[in-house]
Amino acid sequence: MDIENTDVIHLGVLGETLVHSLSPEIHEDLLEQQNIKGTYKKYEMNDQEVLHILDVMKRDQVIGMNVTIPYKEVVYRLVDELDEHAKRIGAVNTILIENGISYGYNTDYIGIISMFKKADVSLAGKDIVILGSGGAAKALIYGFHLEGAARITVAARNEKAIDSLKELFPYIHTCTLNRIPGGDILVNTTPVGMYPNAGKSPVDASVIRQFKVAADIVYNPLITEFLKIAREEGLKIVTGLMMLVDQAIGSEEIWFHKKLDYNMGNHIHDELAKQF
Repeated sequence: MDIENTDVIHLGVLGETLVHSLSPEIHEDLLEQQNIKGTYKKYEMNDQEVLHILDVMKRDQVIGMNVTIPYKEVVYRLVDELDEHAKRIGAVNTILIENGISYGYNTDYIGIISMFKKADVSLAGKDIVILGSGGAAKALIYGFHLEGAARITVAARNEKAIDSLKELFPYIHTCTLNRIPGGDILVNTTPVGMYPNAGKSPVDASVIRQFKVAADIVYNPLITEFLKIAREEGLKIVTGLMMLVDQAIGSEEIWFHKKLDYNMGNHIHDELAKQF
């Protein structure tokens, strides 16, 4: 899209509960850095209202929308065209409407890869265990596979969710939460330890100490109980806030059809981190 300085671009975020969403702050900062005039509005919808999100976007002249839980799989089924990455992940976190056609993308895997790169953690050849089989696990599995991880294991108790992950990603291994093998990197994708239920970890020190790196995609609190234990056990830790910032940059690349410098999110990350 060619952006004229006089144009006002309308963007938004779709979710069920968005009172604590950081997306408006992140995108307003990114727009300002690019001298783009834009609005970024929250669209809170229930499971019936969300079925009409594309009509609402067209009515409000919204060209770009971020999608958060629990609607990434719903939107995946609603859009006209799917990007190859979104197809392989089975979820959409970014919508673009252009010439009346809706396109679905996924930039969560970009945020994941960038988060580890900025933490100076290589994923290539690594043995990685993911805690949890929810929607977030999909983007992690895909990103780790793209980066050449040697082995990806999903540890979870929801057998139905694990089966659907294995259908999408036949190369993964699975295990229960009480039989977790050791490895290089352990990543939490469960909501355990997230505000307001801070102070809990999905696994204890006996599991965590079998790894070299621990990462948590929960970012409130920034240092979760899981990461506190990991640090005490001498592991390198990777916090989850950078994933949120860098998937947002990936969305703007799609909306504005241009490459962006991912370092433009570093100061936003540091400012937001002070809130937690």
